[in-house]
Amino acid sequence: MAHSPERPDLPPLSSAEAADTGLAESRAPAAPAQSALALLLRRLADLALMPAGRIPKPERDLLDLSLSHAYGQLDLVTKRRLAERTAQMAEPLPHLTRHLALDVPPVAEPLLLEGAHMPVSVLVEAAAVSEKHRALLALREEVPPELAAAILHHDDVEAVYLLLANPGAELCPRSMENAVRAANGRESWHRPLVLRAELSTWTASLLFWWVNAELRREIVRLHLPDAVMTHSTIEDTLGEAVDAAALPPLLRFFRRLPPLGIEAQRAVLQAAMAESPAAGVQALSEHCGLRGELLSRIFADPGGEPAAVLARALGLGLEEAGTLTQMLGGPGREGLPENAAALFEELTIPRATALLQLWDEAMAADIAELHSQALLGTGEESGF
Repeated sequence: MAHSPERPDLPPLSSAEAADTGLAESRAPAAPAQSALALLLRRLADLALMPAGRIPKPERDLLDLSLSHAYGQLDLVTKRRLAERTAQMAEPLPHLTRHLALDVPPVAEPLLLEGAHMPVSVLVEAAAVSEKHRALLALREEVPPELAAAILHHDDVEAVYLLLANPGAELCPRSMENAVRAANGRESWHRPLVLRAELSTWTASLLFWWVNAELRREIVRLHLPDAVMTHSTIEDTLGEAVDAAALPPLLRFFRRLPPLGIEAQRAVLQAAMAESPAAGVQALSEHCGLRGELLSRIFADPGGEPAAVLARALGLGLEEAGTLTQMLGGPGREGLPENAAALFEELTIPRATALLQLWDEAMAADIAELHSQALLGTGEESGF
């Protein structure tokens, strides 16, 4: 370069200097043409797909790093081919695999759906990329608990539905409870949740509030115990004459509610008529030991099934259950609807009792949480 157009103030180079510069430029290696570089990257990608035993590990490591640095220069066709083949490999290159899994869905799909030897940490990272990534991950043949929790964390209705409907997904107890508490108003989740093996009696009792009449009956049938063996053990140990309503708090889930006899019914109904439905609820709370907040929610439920559960646990007949519901349910309540009456007929006293005690426990926990939030000023809503 004999003269610099950017610096016209510089003197021109001498002939010797110009000759030296020209010699240096002639010695500089020429960059490969773009087409040659693309061909080289494709050939290196072919090497990356070879079985691990065919290439020494140190060389594979360097190849992995090189392809990772050059990943942005790979075309989509090459990336997709790499993803499809990598998904089937027993020992894929780790850095390259991560790049592929975090790429756009058309590239990442084979790994997200079928990658047999994908690190869970990479799958969890991919769950944060997009809703489409989460939907693909939810369809994997096996979804480990950590990945299921990551998908649930992002709260995509469709992705979570696919996760819950996938029998190969494994949800830990905390994830199940989070899904149940988030299911209110998300009807597509309800049936898959009811049918999941991980749904415990506790989480089933919470889910009962959100679902329709048919699924409420399914919950009672599939997830609530008659606890025959436990009740038999209690009677064998303490004697048949023991008052089940007087069992200690340790056994609260097996406590029978004191029956609501004629005199007790009359007292509750008189309180409701003389004062208000709330007064009747309070009288019933004092009789059976359940929280007034829970009883108010039971009688406010539009489906009527919770009132059927309570009536069965109190030993009432169907007609008495309808009268109690009508009096304590407030204006416009007309007793037990047909679907609630059907559930009433199917329930046993132990199942109804267990469900009520679980609800009472949940209500106590949520009341305590609300008080804590009020003290801290967080104001978050309860899930119950």
